[in-house]
Amino acid sequence: MKGKMKAAVIHGLKDIRCERVDIPAIGGQDVLVKVKYAGICGSDIPRAMISGARKYPLILGHEFCGEIAEVGTKVTGLAVGDRVAVAPLIPCGTCEYCRGGNFGLCEQYNIIGTGSDGAFAEYTKVPARHILPLPDSLDYETAAGIEPATIGYHGVAKSGIAAGDTAVVMGCGPIGQLTLQWAKLFGAARVIAVDIFPEKLELAKTLGADIVVNARECDPVQRIKEITGGGAQVALETAGSKITQEQAILAVKKHGKVVFLGISHSELLLQEKSIEAVLRGEISIQGSWNSYSAPYPGKAWQATVEFMAQGKLAFKPMISHKIKLEELARYLDDIANRRISFNKVLVAL
Repeated sequence: MKGKMKAAVIHGLKDIRCERVDIPAIGGQDVLVKVKYAGICGSDIPRAMISGARKYPLILGHEFCGEIAEVGTKVTGLAVGDRVAVAPLIPCGTCEYCRGGNFGLCEQYNIIGTGSDGAFAEYTKVPARHILPLPDSLDYETAAGIEPATIGYHGVAKSGIAAGDTAVVMGCGPIGQLTLQWAKLFGAARVIAVDIFPEKLELAKTLGADIVVNARECDPVQRIKEITGGGAQVALETAGSKITQEQAILAVKKHGKVVFLGISHSELLLQEKSIEAVLRGEISIQGSWNSYSAPYPGKAWQATVEFMAQGKLAFKPMISHKIKLEELARYLDDIANRRISFNKVLVAL
C-alpha cells in the first residue's frame, strides 16, 4: 500500500511531532495493520521524556490492535479485514534462550515500537507470525490491553499460586490491576491489593480484589499479617518500588513466594529483618520478565485472548483517557511531569 499516513514521530528526547510519513512497505512474510487503539505503556514515558529511545527517528507504541490492511505475498491464513492483536517482541531465534523457547529472555531481541517503528501511527508493519486473530466477541478497546495483560499472567504463573491461596498485589497501576485479576483466575481465594492512591484501590475492588489496603493509612505488612494470620502464600510486586519490594518479602509467610514484576531502576537494600525472613522462612524470590514462551508467543497470550473474549478478564474499566494522535506529545509530557491523574491511556486512530 503506497501513500502517506499520520504518525507521532519521536526525533529526540522530548521532541515528538505528529506528521505525515510514508506508509510502511511490507515484505512477503509481513502484514500491514491499520491500528485501531494503541496504549501508552509506562515504559514509553522514559523513552520519550526522560532517558531517551534506542534510535531516532522512531514511532513508539507496542500495545496495540487493529485490522489487517495488506498481506504479504508469502503469508497464508490471514486476510485483509481480519481483526488482530500483535505480539510485539521479535526474538533473534538463535541464542540459547530462543532455542529453549524462552523468547522473552532473548539477548538480541527487537520490540515493535522500541527498536523499530510501532503503533502510534495509522499503520504498522508486523511479521505475520506475530499476529493474533481476535474472536468476534473481543472488542478493540479490550484487545488493546492484551499485551500488558500477558505480563500479569506470566508473573502469576511463576508464583506457583494454588487454589485457596491468599495473594498480595503490591501496586495497583495497570499491571497490578491485571495481575490481581489473574491471581483470582488462577485460584486465589483472597486477593489483597495494596496502594497509596484511594482511586486505584477503588478500581482494584471493582476488578475483583477482596481486600484493599491503603499503605498511607497503616503499616501494610502488619495489616496483611493480621488479615492472614501470619502472612500470605504469594506476593506479587508490580510497582517497581524498593519500598513495596521489601514489603512484599515481609508480607508472605514461611515458604512464601515473592514475584517481582515491576521495574525499579534502583538498588534494593534489605533490612536485617527482611534478610532474616528470607533465610529463616525459606522464602523464594522470583523475577518475572515479559510474557513469551513456546510455541511463540506462548500460553500467556492464548489465555489472555480466551479470558478477555469470555468476559472474565476486564480491561475497559482501566481506561482513563482515550486521546487523538495529535494529543500524544502533550499527554506524554503531562504524565512525565505528573500534571494529570490517569490510569490507562489509549490512543484512538
